[in-house]
Amino acid sequence: MRTLIAVIALTAATTGAHADVGAFVGVTYAVDGKSGPGITLQATSSRREDHAIVAAGVSFHPFAPGQKFGIPVGVGYQLQNAAVVAGYDLLLQSITLAGGYANTRDEGRAAAPAPAQVVTPPVVPVPTPVPTPVPVPPEQQEF
Repeated sequence: MRTLIAVIALTAATTGAHADVGAFVGVTYAVDGKSGPGITLQATSSRREDHAIVAAGVSFHPFAPGQKFGIPVGVGYQLQNAAVVAGYDLLLQSITLAGGYANTRDEGRAAAPAPAQVVTPPVVPVPTPVPTPVPVPPEQQEF
């Protein structure tokens, strides 16, 4: 019953989130003493760096003698392209610790400005001046 309440509470907490959903892949360790290390793939509540997250996903423990798959839910913290998550595995019924790669985005860092576009003015040929004849007054004109 507690597990169901925990799942409902985590679902309600992440339903109103307006941030981008992120992904997390890494290694996990079930602290039950028998499942050992494993691989986990989880969805995170945010992609923002340096931000607390809620995560849920699936895990695989290849060295476990019994149940090899798990469904971890937990809370954690995202760093730059990395995350650390502590939680509870619903199938293994064990506390889990996980760390690995997360696709994060730093919203505080401004995007690099676009390089200034260099515009070369067109080459316009300058006409060479043509000498104009000096007008001769009518009384000096010869006929």
